[in-house]
Amino acid sequence: MNTKLRTIKIISRTALGLVWFYEGLVPKILFLRADEVGLVQASNLVWRAPELTLRILGVTQMLVGLWLIIGFAERTAVFIATSWMLILIALVATGNPSMLVDPYGALVKDFCLIACAITVWMLAPRASVPG
Repeated sequence: MNTKLRTIKIISRTALGLVWFYEGLVPKILFLRADEVGLVQASNLVWRAPELTLRILGVTQMLVGLWLIIGFAERTAVFIATSWMLILIALVATGNPSMLVDPYGALVKDFCLIACAITVWMLAPRASVPG
């Protein structure tokens, strides 16, 4: 792969990883928001308490973010991150449809993240099959 395409892939993967890390750390661990607690509670996908569930999700998101930044198994990482994001979009849309038209970004941000993920997917080497 030429240097320009490799740089684009690394920038896209790193941007995706930084957003995942931030989204895990800030709104789910450092500054729990009432609307996110309410969404988790309404989803009935709670382990012990909505706040604990959010913190576990936050740590998991941070780990996925680090995985993306490191660049190990890039295609697997972006597949997992994007699948998780699509599941979260569906859960948010079900629990609070007004968030889909939030002018500050949930859905618009996700479209940009999906674009970064597609870029990484297309430029990352395919895993070789041992033979």
